[in-house]
Amino acid sequence: MLVVDTNLVIALVVTHPLHEDARVLLANDADWHLPDWWQIELSNALRNYHRAGQLEIAEALAAQNRAITLFPPANTHAIEFEASLRIACERNISAYDARFIALARSFNQKLVTEDGRLRKACPDDTLSLAETLALFP
Repeated sequence: MLVVDTNLVIALVVTHPLHEDARVLLANDADWHLPDWWQIELSNALRNYHRAGQLEIAEALAAQNRAITLFPPANTHAIEFEASLRIACERNISAYDARFIALARSFNQKLVTEDGRLRKACPDDTLSLAETLALFP
């Protein structure tokens, strides 16, 4: 079981420098869990790819559909607003990022993320993709 950040989902569904590593991680452990609202972050990231001219709308929609198929509702979890706000304030991170940390903590796991600022703010709660891959033989 892994708690993952949306940036790893994005790496799976679009052309991305971390695509192969994300695919290897999924092959080693396909039980990825995300907080509710991850789809909103995904949609926003895909919109940014479109705005930058990297994806056509049809490609963005297809990527979104692939992601939602990979991670069904059973892998998405509601997060208490109080817990995420407390973490956001204590760690000076966004409320969105705090939801991922809260979920990881609820499962006694570390969040796998490529967000360097988040890893710096929450070093005890996070692992990079490379660090996580190193845990598999």
